[in-house]
Amino acid sequence: MKNILTILKKELRRFFTDYRMLLTLFLPGIIIYLMYTFMGDFISRSMEVDPTYQYAVYVYNLPDKYSVLLESQEFKISTVETDLTLDEAKNKIENKELQLAVIFEDDFENKVTQGLTPDVEIYYNSSSTESLYIYRYFYSVLSADGSEITYDFKVNMEEGVNYDLATKEDTSITMITMIAPYLLVMFLFSGCMALSSESIAGEKERGTIASLLVTPVDRKEIATGKVLALSITSLASAVVSFVGLIASLPKLMGAQGDLTINMYKFDTYLEIFVIIVITVIVFTVILSIISTLSKSVKEAAQYSSLVMILVVLLGLTSMTGVDGIATDFYLYIIPVYNSVQILSSIFALEMSVTNFVVTVVSNLIYIVLGIFALSKMFQSEKIMFNK
Repeated sequence: MKNILTILKKELRRFFTDYRMLLTLFLPGIIIYLMYTFMGDFISRSMEVDPTYQYAVYVYNLPDKYSVLLESQEFKISTVETDLTLDEAKNKIENKELQLAVIFEDDFENKVTQGLTPDVEIYYNSSSTESLYIYRYFYSVLSADGSEITYDFKVNMEEGVNYDLATKEDTSITMITMIAPYLLVMFLFSGCMALSSESIAGEKERGTIASLLVTPVDRKEIATGKVLALSITSLASAVVSFVGLIASLPKLMGAQGDLTINMYKFDTYLEIFVIIVITVIVFTVILSIISTLSKSVKEAAQYSSLVMILVVLLGLTSMTGVDGIATDFYLYIIPVYNSVQILSSIFALEMSVTNFVVTVVSNLIYIVLGIFALSKMFQSEKIMFNK
């Protein structure tokens, strides 16, 4: 028993005095807590509408009984000119100039009195958060009244009528903007991680790094060459993943062909490619630094997995959709987050040139600083030979 306790104390002392082991043990739980806390707050905020937002609603034949709908304490509603035709109102909703059109059937109140169950039509655009919010409010109030025992009237019950005026392109953009940036960033990181973790740490573990370092080549050039080689290899994998992702999106999100990518032109794909290239190099530099600091491939993989949790967290910010895209340019200085957000804005066809430039320039600066730090590590015998 004494020997068992001695071994137990020795092993526990080793675990709790090794900072690398402590990071592996406790950091994932801390990051997961922060991730879900942050994401919960972020998503709920991004899905809310500004309480001061002024909803533009087109109303036709509004009965006096329902004028209170326009006096809601929760929503600030302003009605638009009644001389619009229904087709004009629908067109404005499609273009997101109006949030809602509510049409009561002619002679509505008399028909209700006679038990004729007239129709109420509510047109909205599901690709607009504001339109969806105000639609749910009107629909819940009117459908509750219309479904009473007396069955006074019907709300959006006409067969063959499409009350959601979101275009195929709008729906596609909404879905693709939520999913594509996250998947793309994860593909990029996974490709870089598989190669970078083994590249430098693997050579250190096998002892082959020594023969490379004693060659008459500047170690800065060795570090730069390794980063570029890893970046090109990772980029090849990323491009294949991207092509597969884009090609599969319509099938993935709409088996009936409800999605389209026809709204994306050559310049859109070119912008995406630029961000892919710059992001791959950023990931490669980060993972190369981790690989250089690690004593073995296993250790490099453990640390890279921790970084992957952060990448997942930042990638999930795209799930808030078009309305959640960051607008402040200074947020595009944050590495990885800036790539996710600029990809989201490109897919949403709402990219700001300023934010694009800030993303590219800031990432280039991080790459230069990272390669500089990596070259300094290559010059350290303690780091390179695990002394």
